[in-house]
Amino acid sequence: MANLLPFQKQKETSSDFSKRRPSFPVLIIEDREENQILLSGLCEEINVQSKVAANGQIALELIARETFSVFIVDLMMPVMDGKSFIKELKKIHPDAVILVQTAIDSSDEIIEIMKLGVYDYLIKPLQIELFKVVLEKALEYRYLIDIEKVLLMEESKELREELEWLSYKESKRKIDSQSAEMMSIYNLKTTLSQGTGLGTMTTLIDSIQSTSEKDANKNLLVDSDLMHLLFENNDHTKSMIRGLEAAVATLEQSVTLKALSSSHLSILIQHQIDDYKPFTDIKNLKINPPLVRTEYEICLDESLIVLAIKELLLNAIKYASMGTIIDTFITIIEGYLCLSIKNSINDDSYAEYSKQNQKLLTVPFFRSHPPVEAVHHIEPFSLGLGLTMVDYIANKHNGMFFIRNAKDHTSDPISLCTIAEFFIPIQKK
Repeated sequence: MANLLPFQKQKETSSDFSKRRPSFPVLIIEDREENQILLSGLCEEINVQSKVAANGQIALELIARETFSVFIVDLMMPVMDGKSFIKELKKIHPDAVILVQTAIDSSDEIIEIMKLGVYDYLIKPLQIELFKVVLEKALEYRYLIDIEKVLLMEESKELREELEWLSYKESKRKIDSQSAEMMSIYNLKTTLSQGTGLGTMTTLIDSIQSTSEKDANKNLLVDSDLMHLLFENNDHTKSMIRGLEAAVATLEQSVTLKALSSSHLSILIQHQIDDYKPFTDIKNLKINPPLVRTEYEICLDESLIVLAIKELLLNAIKYASMGTIIDTFITIIEGYLCLSIKNSINDDSYAEYSKQNQKLLTVPFFRSHPPVEAVHHIEPFSLGLGLTMVDYIANKHNGMFFIRNAKDHTSDPISLCTIAEFFIPIQKK
């Protein structure tokens, strides 16, 4: 991935966000021909493919043969009305994304509609611009559901592989202890020599020593540009020391677990998304908060979890492609709550990492990329220790952490992405 120093503000392009749609068409279930033409035309205006069914029975026949992304349903239809169709549809596709059209604007009717498990409702006569906005949101919601399904399958596989990896690491621990120490020393040396900080500072001091002169009063005359660079590097060095101190403090911190809900975890994530907005704005990034479908209880040390969230979100922000979207998910898999963070990455020399090398991302002082200087002052940790500390925090919660590059088959065209996954055991009631 390319080094993002300095961040450059870029204009938002609609094409970036229109890619976040399912590839399947919308199904319009509407009996009146004039409304069919209107809805099909509005879909075409925002480049969304659509098909039409004149009633619920015809729609069910179409669903048996084809796949659709979003269903736009009129309640009042002959043969099979909208409510009957929705009930049948939910039996086949429980997670179907449904928009309901209704001419009845009463709170009781709207409550009854929402009880059917629909995504949203539209009051007739339709407001054209509002319809487009709601449909765009429904399509993105479908897109996110599809990503969650893929993640759930991948997470189950990754859990098994991670347990095998942990077993392998334990069996090799004593044999490889010396080489692990050597690797940490090598990683630290590499980290200190990358970017600004101690490595550059020693070079600057050498340059000042070799180019400075003394005046008649024996005052040292130093090039002002070199001094400004030295001051700047001093700031970076202070950030490195601060981050190292934060890592040590985290290691020494006693862990106090408290029962919290998955909704509370979602709130913590939203707070951090808000805190990072100045930096996401600079790169024209959008972060989607997680959707909590079912409430679960987990035991967390809130202060440590906040540190992990900060590091994972910032890692995604640093290496995400300009003008893209970072998705966060909370899913449940095999007794674990999994917080996943997915960001697109540039297809460059840093993108192709073997599975074995991806395991090294949690090794102390290891960096897969040069440091991103623009955010050094807000990084929770430094010296390549960020993901190491996330892994440590996961272990302290009897959980697991891993991060991997993958191909995002839900996007068109297929793109590269990074997925970070933080597993915490669910508490049995």
